[in-house]
Amino acid sequence: MSVLKKIFLYSSQFVSREAAKNLFVLNSGPDYVKLQQEVLAVPDTCRNNDITDFIFGVDDRAVSQRISQVKGLYLFVDYSAITSSINSIDVKTDSFHVAMTIARPSPENQDQATEMLWQDRALDAITAIRRQMRDDFDEGNPVFWFKFPSTMQPFVAHALANSIGWTMEFDIHGIDMV
Repeated sequence: MSVLKKIFLYSSQFVSREAAKNLFVLNSGPDYVKLQQEVLAVPDTCRNNDITDFIFGVDDRAVSQRISQVKGLYLFVDYSAITSSINSIDVKTDSFHVAMTIARPSPENQDQATEMLWQDRALDAITAIRRQMRDDFDEGNPVFWFKFPSTMQPFVAHALANSIGWTMEFDIHGIDMV
């Protein structure tokens, strides 16, 4: 299974079951149907029912369009560089840099107290995900889903439906992931 698909499936466990169902709008073949079945088969043990939408990708236009339709709390996962190295006994390790954002669109006329409460809720949600991730290890294909150090920072994106929340950046680390 590709590393992107693994990250997609893994991340889907943190959103509401309804958000997981809403990921799939257009049926584009057997791989699509299989992915849909795999996402919906993910156990509910880590789901946060307050997270009503799941956005996954790096295309700014597609992400912006999707977030413009969101009304509640969403999980946005994007990714960037993969760094690979080989140690002295020829074992290749890969680190995949990932950012997870928990945010929600906010109205233009909110006050500072309301913004702080929304930020606090998003911070609680992202730290709950971090607690789960730091203990997860995929033994089938040695993957550490969360490798310290990590960075958590406020997320304010006026261009993304005036969204506010928190972003956590970290690396997924594994042996021969790609």
